[in-house]
Amino acid sequence: GRIALPRTRSVTMLQRLAIVLGAVFVLSPVLALVLRGVAGGPAQLLARADAQGAVATSIVLGLVSALLATVSALALSAAHEAARRRVGGRSGVFGYATGAGANLVFAMPPLAIAAGWFVGIRLIADPWAFGAPLVASVNAMMALPFAIRFVQPAFDAAAARHNRLCAALGLFGWRRFAVVDWPAMRRPLATAFAFSMALGIGDLGVIALFGSDDLRTLPFLILQRMGSYRTADAAGLTLVLIVLVLALVWLADRLSAGEGEKQ
Repeated sequence: GRIALPRTRSVTMLQRLAIVLGAVFVLSPVLALVLRGVAGGPAQLLARADAQGAVATSIVLGLVSALLATVSALALSAAHEAARRRVGGRSGVFGYATGAGANLVFAMPPLAIAAGWFVGIRLIADPWAFGAPLVASVNAMMALPFAIRFVQPAFDAAAARHNRLCAALGLFGWRRFAVVDWPAMRRPLATAFAFSMALGIGDLGVIALFGSDDLRTLPFLILQRMGSYRTADAAGLTLVLIVLVLALVWLADRLSAGEGEKQ
């Protein structure tokens, strides 16, 4: 069970102090980046072709990885619910693998997975030619546990409400999804998509291995600017990245809040 701390004045002060220290630790570098980024002229930076290309590449790869993560989360949620029905409400081994077992991806660093693909592909082809699909795929895999947290509860709730009715009406497969499940799953899927895209756009792990002048995302361009000691440009581009990611996180939060109010 949970350990309940006594509500004394000293404990309350310690809790507030911990919150303040955590906020200072997180917000101080963000504030420094915002101040330096504004001074760096993000509008002028975005007028450059390399920055525009990096932003476009980040958005495209983010869209692809978010789509892969969301579709995979929906497929795993459907498989998990079907496995539970087959064994009388219990998850079983397959149900665990398609549910909580998806969190096992955290046990493997994304850079290690990308490095494994890099070594394997290098034996038969040019690994940099596969950079874009590998970046999108690995980012989707790392976003999958988060996407499942949004999709699976909504899918299980929709299945509990509609399974008997759909069986009586003979609705199955894509027809059932389009007519019955899609209205209930639309907002959770959009939330998972927005959150997964935010993770994909801000990721520097896999692109650090496959990035080049031909495949350059916004985080990789920031890394290049910092490596060449152009800190003002790096701060301005980081501000653009922060705005993009925060906008997607805000959208995901609004969608999830709207779903909670609806339910």
